[in-house]
Amino acid sequence: MAFFDKLSETLTNASKDVSQKAKDFSGVAKLTMDIHTKEDQLQKMYAQIGKLYFESHKDDETTDYEQMSQIKDTLVTIEDMKKELNELKGTKVCPRCGQEVKMADIYCKSCGAKLEDDEIIVDAVVKEAPAEETVSEGTINKETTEEVFED
Repeated sequence: MAFFDKLSETLTNASKDVSQKAKDFSGVAKLTMDIHTKEDQLQKMYAQIGKLYFESHKDDETTDYEQMSQIKDTLVTIEDMKKELNELKGTKVCPRCGQEVKMADIYCKSCGAKLEDDEIIVDAVVKEAPAEETVSEGTINKETTEEVFED
């Protein structure tokens, strides 16, 4: 009988040890995750401070940081790439709301703003085009801007 009592006591102690190690492991995992979360928050705050600093000093003639000019160059490059992407997609960005619209649109479908660039482009095409121009099997009448097809 002493053998079974000793065996029972040993198993009880072993299960307590396993239980404690599991609690320790979950505590370590939770603390590790909490640390990473706080570090991510810290990185975002650093980035916000950096952006605020950049915005308030971007027009300064001299800066203490070389990265300021690199940021300016990168922003210009990104803007050029966005314009190229819009050209490939046949779209442009509404200056009022920032929504993407088709190149041919005169008004923004999102906010209703008149897209001035289109007006300039349309005026330039109309001024350069002759009074009548052959298009496929018909002609375009400049005065009424309607297409007239010949039978």
